[in-house]
Amino acid sequence: MQMPPVTIHFSTRFKWLAVLLVCIFAYVLYTIVHDVVMVFFGAIVVAYIFYPVITWLAGYLRGSRMWATVILHGVIGVLLTLAVQQFATSLILQIELYRQDLPQIVAQLEAQPVVVLGMTIDVSGEIKKALTEVVATLPKEGPHLFVGFIEGFLHTLTFVITSFYLLLNGRHLVHQIAQLVPDIHRAEVRFVMLQIHSILSGYIRGTLLLIPIMAVLTSISLWFLGVDYAVLIGIVSGVVEILPIVGPWSAAAFAVTMAIFQNPMPISDSVVVVAGTIGGIYLGLRMFEDYVIIPAVVGPAVHLHPILVIGAILSGAAVGGILGLFLAIPVTSVLQYLLRWLYAKLVDDTTLPTAQPTKH
Repeated sequence: MQMPPVTIHFSTRFKWLAVLLVCIFAYVLYTIVHDVVMVFFGAIVVAYIFYPVITWLAGYLRGSRMWATVILHGVIGVLLTLAVQQFATSLILQIELYRQDLPQIVAQLEAQPVVVLGMTIDVSGEIKKALTEVVATLPKEGPHLFVGFIEGFLHTLTFVITSFYLLLNGRHLVHQIAQLVPDIHRAEVRFVMLQIHSILSGYIRGTLLLIPIMAVLTSISLWFLGVDYAVLIGIVSGVVEILPIVGPWSAAAFAVTMAIFQNPMPISDSVVVVAGTIGGIYLGLRMFEDYVIIPAVVGPAVHLHPILVIGAILSGAAVGGILGLFLAIPVTSVLQYLLRWLYAKLVDDTTLPTAQPTKH
């Protein structure tokens, strides 16, 4: 078929109108299928994180990205299966122990009513009432739970398939998107994208290093204080530390709770002394992390003002839930760089901004 001559040309005003309409349509579509969009976005994030692993692994498999991707998904699947199996076994054991102790707990609650501000609270009665309401709503909630289970399964399947495709053909897909940029602007766009990659890779690298570093430091500190399950508490603390602001407080609260409910308590017989000592340890570790570890392994590329961090976290949690909470800082860092680039365009600056701020 012969290619006809191009006769339709958009004016500058109509081009901006078309871009605006596309943005409005994308926003409306996002609000309608928010959950589905977050599934694809999560797959993109996971593929971006594991893409260097696939590249490294493919080097040992004669360049076969297919086998590298299959092996990576297989290893992750086995690890997740073992983790879920171990968790399910422990959970079933804890439920069985709780079921055996439940009559004794109820008897103690009935024998010793709770008094708050002079008012006696029938705890056992309230528990029975709550259980009765839960049982009564099961017939109504059953279909919704079933639909939710099917939806969750489909989301998980979509996530796995999408991440597999992105890990396999991610470079080709990025190349196709780059071809949409006019030749005259391609070099500058490539430079900007490399700066964004520098920000994201620095944050991911630093975060992955922070988890084991803080887990080891916390475990050693708690073990030295004589706290039981120091390794478990340290691992939990290292993982939740990656949550900005919320993470350190949650980790410290978890450690204090575990310590004061031990018999006998470590360090001292005073709850205040135990809580204060462990809280001080966590505060010291947090300061060490902020002023020594983070500048060394993350660098200034993702450094944000504390007020901006708080706003980013609240916005990320509101938009994307747990995933948004994790991605709030790197996304805000990227937006900060893009605003610097936009400002350079507005003032006709001939120098392109870099990811690493210039020191004056």
